[in-house]
Amino acid sequence: MRRMCAGAAAMLLVAAGCSGGDRPGAAAEPTWSVACEQGEVPVEPLGELSLPCLGDGTATEVGVHEGRPLVIVLWASWCRVCAEEAPEIEAFYQAHGDRIDVLGVDTADTRDRGRWFAEDYALTYPSVFDADETVRIALGVPGVPAVAFVAPDGTVAELVAEPGLTADSLAETASAAFGMELP
Repeated sequence: MRRMCAGAAAMLLVAAGCSGGDRPGAAAEPTWSVACEQGEVPVEPLGELSLPCLGDGTATEVGVHEGRPLVIVLWASWCRVCAEEAPEIEAFYQAHGDRIDVLGVDTADTRDRGRWFAEDYALTYPSVFDADETVRIALGVPGVPAVAFVAPDGTVAELVAEPGLTADSLAETASAAFGMELP
């Protein structure tokens, strides 16, 4: 009986491992796909940097859309604090995305894990994939999570590299960094 149970358990583990790549019992690939838009004004410490869009894999110039401030959010699927902050960042985007662009940067991760994370947290803002941590290193932050507030001219107005962000604290920092009044 023990051999039968052990054999059945082993077969279940094998079957689960084969069905979802990084996620036992899940579909073969995540379905999350939010398209990215090309930035026109390069972010000062990044220069003309192109990274693959996490959603569809297209090459995307990381930069500011003319006349709009940008909030760059560095995150990773393996980061517990990132998981805690994901709903807060999404709430900030939902409240202020009509005036401020948000771009996620999935950092030091795998593309599928990043897409699963984005799907699990129902992220609606675009994200790029940065396995080599190019953005994190250029911004000079020690790790994730981190958020850069980029002015319309491409300069970093504020950098927050500590945990505990909320939609309200993001709005306060954006207001101060961009000279905007946000509700």
